[in-house]
Amino acid sequence: MDEIAIGKIRTSHGVKGFLKVLSFSGQTDHFLKLKEFVLKKEGKRKIFDVESIKASGSTVFVKLKGIESPEVGKTYSGWEIWTDRKSAAQLEADEYYLTDLNGCDIINSGTVLGTIIGISENRINDLLEVKTDKGTFIVPFKDEYIGEVNIETRQVELKADWLLQ
Repeated sequence: MDEIAIGKIRTSHGVKGFLKVLSFSGQTDHFLKLKEFVLKKEGKRKIFDVESIKASGSTVFVKLKGIESPEVGKTYSGWEIWTDRKSAAQLEADEYYLTDLNGCDIINSGTVLGTIIGISENRINDLLEVKTDKGTFIVPFKDEYIGEVNIETRQVELKADWLLQ
């Protein structure tokens, strides 16, 4: 099964063990269809059946079977929610998941300069970790540095090749 992270447990909510969920896509409809949550963190994986789920704006509140108190719920803060790709938020034309950039070649003027081996997300902008013959470099995933992204050909255009020197 091709799994993808779709969100993260933020904290517990209320006294009955509900969890507040952050959607990575900003969409929430796909969460409402899930019958189970696969939670992962630091190499650990746990599966819970969904008892109740509701969305309010961009936040999802979920009650998972076996999590009966806010204290137990808080122990899952920071755990990512994974599902099979077909259950994730639907993509529009020319959209892709950041995880799909892993393994793509970084190119400039048709020349392969390196390969994306990781992606870091932060509040300012996402960062691509690129491995080249000269070492590993961090490239900001911003329009001024990154051009066309073609997931089908597994290529990402780098406008500023000096970032890999």
